[in-house]
Amino acid sequence: MSDRSNLAASIDGAPLADEEARDLWTRFSRYMDEHRGDTAGFARENGYVSVTPTFERGRALLVVRTTEAPPEKPAQRPGGEKPARRPGGEKPAPRGGGSSKPARGRRRR
Repeated sequence: MSDRSNLAASIDGAPLADEEARDLWTRFSRYMDEHRGDTAGFARENGYVSVTPTFERGRALLVVRTTEAPPEKPAQRPGGEKPARRPGGEKPAPRGGGSSKPARGRRRR
């Protein structure tokens, strides 16, 4: 048997000791038995912003946040660069006119 617990927990990214993690999981499990699916209620009742159970590296992990998560960075294009512009840095000039067909109207005779 491994000396490592199958239950883990972190608060704001900092891992808890095995005993603290087991205690948190015990309280979380008890609450969830009485309030099925109400992770937000458990978080609120314990002064947390969010609590998320997940699975990582063969262990059940309880991820607790006491502050709002930082906003996600906007997605970038592959390569992380903007598309190249035309030489001179200007956009091509729009074409004038319209259709390549002759204008409709009265025919000359």
